[in-house]
Amino acid sequence: MDDYLGHLREFRRVLQNLGGGAGAGEVHPLNRGTISSLSRKLDRDESKLNADQIERSIRNTVESKRTIEELTHYERDVISVFQEATTRKRRELERERFRKLLDQSGESIFVIEPYTGRVLDVNETASRSLGYSREELLELSLNQIEVGLGLDSAASWHDWVESVRQSPEVTTLDGTHRKRDGKSFAVEASVGFATVDNEELLLLISRDATGKKLNEHRMKRQWGFFSQVAQSAVDGVWAFDPSLKITYWNPAMEQALGLSRDAVIGKNALEVLPQLKEQGEQRFFEQALAGKNCNSRNRFYAHPETGEQIFFEGYYTPLTENGIVTGAIGMLKDVTARVESQSRHAKESKKRVEQQRVAELAMQKRYQREIDALKEETTRLLLDASPSVSNGGGDVELQFMAGGVASSVSPLMAGILSQTEATLAQLSADSPIRRSIEEIEAAALHTNALAATLGSYSGNGRVSSPKLQLDGLIHELEHSLRTVAGCDLSISQASSEPMPPIVVDARLVRGLLRELVSNASESMAPDAGPVRIETGLTDVDAALLARAYLGSDAEPGRYVYLDVSDMGCGMDELTLSKSFVPFFSTKSEHRGLGLATVLGVMKAHR
Repeated sequence: MDDYLGHLREFRRVLQNLGGGAGAGEVHPLNRGTISSLSRKLDRDESKLNADQIERSIRNTVESKRTIEELTHYERDVISVFQEATTRKRRELERERFRKLLDQSGESIFVIEPYTGRVLDVNETASRSLGYSREELLELSLNQIEVGLGLDSAASWHDWVESVRQSPEVTTLDGTHRKRDGKSFAVEASVGFATVDNEELLLLISRDATGKKLNEHRMKRQWGFFSQVAQSAVDGVWAFDPSLKITYWNPAMEQALGLSRDAVIGKNALEVLPQLKEQGEQRFFEQALAGKNCNSRNRFYAHPETGEQIFFEGYYTPLTENGIVTGAIGMLKDVTARVESQSRHAKESKKRVEQQRVAELAMQKRYQREIDALKEETTRLLLDASPSVSNGGGDVELQFMAGGVASSVSPLMAGILSQTEATLAQLSADSPIRRSIEEIEAAALHTNALAATLGSYSGNGRVSSPKLQLDGLIHELEHSLRTVAGCDLSISQASSEPMPPIVVDARLVRGLLRELVSNASESMAPDAGPVRIETGLTDVDAALLARAYLGSDAEPGRYVYLDVSDMGCGMDELTLSKSFVPFFSTKSEHRGLGLATVLGVMKAHR
């Protein structure tokens, strides 16, 4: 625009010179109004003008002595000059812009003379890819650059050009370009005719296809390897495209599903495999086509001819090319043998469990009969017992019986519990026989607890634990004992001197204390008073040992003692004589094993 303004100022200067150069009395054909009119028209014009052309046009007009009336023709001439210059400049700009676009293209562009094959024009990409300068390429013909089409002879060139001319669409082809250094590379080209200024030209656009050819070769090799492996695979292998059309079907699929390759290739998977559609397998197809790896379980398929049912697991993975999912591969693994084996083992296991349940129920009944017999025998012994039983001298036979029952029952219960534990580990949570096994386990645990109590009563156990402070152990249990008592609890130490450590089994003494405190609290009326626990040191002589329940085997000396007392009504002589007998209780809801267990603990501690 700066150039245009410069031309405008120059043109105005010429007009001013012409207006001021006329002599006095002369009437110049250009007056001030005319000059002003021309200037306004020039101001409105947006094109670039050549100042020399306008100046020559004005001088010619003045020299020809045109009249004022002829200025209209002059204005049209000036406007025509403007339009012609503007059109020419626009074409030059468009051609320059088009040339830049061609040079910036990532593809090689060749303009070819169709009759001789001579290169008329190329873009910079073509020069760069071939290693020639633009001037060198303009000296060549297409058959010197493109060596893959076999266009060496004039006849072959003519036939090829005519085939391109007759094609209704742009012709695409695979070719080979040769560089300036003699090396060749694969290309993909598009060829067609174009008409420029009434001249027919051949236009060829090519792109380097080396990488694509390598990828295609690699994909072809990989697909060949995959096909070779899949053809010999034991598992079924098949593939499908995004529209679910089957594209591959190996022999294992034919054998498993009874459908030949020819019967399924190119067909929709859901149409040829309706059984899979019914089982919801389509969901896994869609997940694979969405780019996810997935697998299905517990699927079955009935052979269309034999009706034989197979069980299988499906595995699906997407097929991708340049990051785009082009299909999916499915693998069908026949698990019929495994499912049948699991079913057979489940039936056998169920049968074994049922048999074991029957045997264990029979065993439980037998043990219960033995325990009931033991109760009856205990009662009989109590009824026939002499007064010496209360002094601890006549219960030897009962102790032997209790120890024998405990030693016989405990191993049997251990075996039952190990079997029930193993069986429960194999059964599912919703198994119909699980509740029965749990009942057997609970009964065995109950029987085992009874046997342990009888073992304690027999006094066969011996304590070999480290020495502990008895009063310290009691204070550790204070909170728990208060909970058991359900009432006030008083714990004290009667001796002023420190309590010596003694050999104590902490687990057994904890149970002993709980039994004694519980027994004491149950014997009292509500708010009758506290349960008292007292420990201390005392000297024991022979007279005291003679009155003691377990004093026959003890020696006189200094002893640690534990005293548990309550504010209840106490026991009469008969109840007192039976207090340590297993299964004797004054309360119908109790088993009568509490004080028997206490006696067993005392025997274990000698």
